[in-house]
Amino acid sequence: MYKEKIMIIAMLLVLVFNVVAPVQVSHAASLNSVVSTLGASTVPGTDGGGSSGGSNIFEKLFSFLFDKILGPILNIFDGGKAATTSPDSPVKVTPLPSGDGSSVTGSSGVLRGKVIVVDPGHGGSNPGAVANNTRESDNNLAVSKKLRDKLTSAGAKVVMTRETDRTVAAEGSSLGQELAARVNIAEANKADIFVSVHSNSNPNPAIYGAMTFYPSGKSSQLALKVQNGIVKATGAVDKGTSPATFHVLRNTSMPSILVEMGFVTNAGEARKLQEDSYRNKMAQGIFDGIVSYFAN
Repeated sequence: MYKEKIMIIAMLLVLVFNVVAPVQVSHAASLNSVVSTLGASTVPGTDGGGSSGGSNIFEKLFSFLFDKILGPILNIFDGGKAATTSPDSPVKVTPLPSGDGSSVTGSSGVLRGKVIVVDPGHGGSNPGAVANNTRESDNNLAVSKKLRDKLTSAGAKVVMTRETDRTVAAEGSSLGQELAARVNIAEANKADIFVSVHSNSNPNPAIYGAMTFYPSGKSSQLALKVQNGIVKATGAVDKGTSPATFHVLRNTSMPSILVEMGFVTNAGEARKLQEDSYRNKMAQGIFDGIVSYFAN
């Protein structure tokens, strides 16, 4: 029995030396891996015919050697720092507050208190340009109402010349009377700016793009700001700005523009002008231009 103990201790020391040497170099082994290695190579299975006394002595020596002496010295328990980040230990994550997704455009308050008249061109018995199953008056009204909502949210006082599919003057009035009725609304409300919204047409269906008109000698900056806003928001072809003598431009005393959003005679542009998402982009572009105008 004594000789058996001496042999076991000698074998243990040899095995410990073989295992501890690489551990000292890497410092990466865990106690579990060392136990597995030693157990697999030295401890006989229950069906191997080994004596239980030898196994018990081995286990006690092994436990004493690693738990009391080698473990504290080599710091191999728990595998060093790597063991402190167990995947079973949840990491507390504090999420950032989510935004509300709202646009900050116009949040500076430059539109607060401004009186803006939005004029959806045509309407009622005068649908304007009609092509590719699209009526100009419908496009004009849809975008104008979206623009109204954006301006109102930014603090502006918005006056619409029409909010339904109708003429502004009494039905049966002349074209001159119809246009004069729109100008009169702007003048009566002492508007800061007047924005007339239209859709274009051309005998050549290949022509497309957005453009903005202004009265000769004034309002060119408003037109430029709005045109730039439209192009940026929609990606429309930029057909630029130009002076014009339209009735609603030459007869209004405040800065005035007439926006031509696109050509209903062009199939692709007509399709876009009927899309709610594109209409929203168009309204956003006009809105951004107006904010930029008042901000400067």
